[in-house]
Amino acid sequence: MPDLIAVSLREDLIRAFDDPGYTPPMLPAVALEVMALTTKDDVEVGQIVTLLERDQMLALAVLRLAGSSFYAGRTPIRSLREAVVRLGISVVRDAVFEVSLRNGVFRSDEYADTVETIARHSTATAYITRLVCRRAGIDSDLAFICGLLHDVGFAGLLMAVKHVEGEKAPPLATLWPHVDALHERASLLLVQRWRLPAQVVEVVGHHHHIHTGDFARVAAAVRIADHLTESFGAAVRGPWLDGQALPGDVVGVFDLETAAAELGLDDEELARIRTDAERTLAEIALY
Repeated sequence: MPDLIAVSLREDLIRAFDDPGYTPPMLPAVALEVMALTTKDDVEVGQIVTLLERDQMLALAVLRLAGSSFYAGRTPIRSLREAVVRLGISVVRDAVFEVSLRNGVFRSDEYADTVETIARHSTATAYITRLVCRRAGIDSDLAFICGLLHDVGFAGLLMAVKHVEGEKAPPLATLWPHVDALHERASLLLVQRWRLPAQVVEVVGHHHHIHTGDFARVAAAVRIADHLTESFGAAVRGPWLDGQALPGDVVGVFDLETAAAELGLDDEELARIRTDAERTLAEIALY
């Protein structure tokens, strides 16, 4: 594809986000309300329970998680309130977003296989980000959400392809380099549209950049997790071309080393994170 055509296509795909006729991926209202509540210092368990009761799918997901081996206690969970208390409000919020993305944003009949790899990668990145933060002593309540949403722009762009190109859309293998090049910016546009907290917007919208501000350490944790997903077969993979899947969202060794240095993590600590990640991803049946 000639350079001028490529530039035009990229501009068209990004402009689609401001087109009134384009419907971007949306999070359920309950998920956004849970996020808004959890940013308040005085949030109560009862408020979270009342919200979850409005969405049976999300309520069931929270109940299952609370009863899983990952969070199992000595007594069985008998109510949604008990599930929220056992998990804690932050974990409930993270679970709500994870399920919402899996069952809404990361669903596509047109590009199902590719979107599935992005969903798997996003979930793995979220859990590994949480592990990196623990090892690095980062107290970030929203780190999991940042890891979970960092590649949400892929979903928005794949919807934009159909909006811009319609039935004349070229094969995804032809479009993929442009989708990959734009995914970070598209992620920024989506989380801004959802009016998520500033930390999420900053980290998700610039996850391939080295940060120097207040959220630099969380951004570094996401970059490390992003890279480590490759170890577990959970990297982003685009459509197949010439017998192999095209890569996407690549975080190179230099970026890994830079992020590790930012957090003071040496090779031994990274190895421990890989071990922790293998155990965690197995427990959530992702690896």
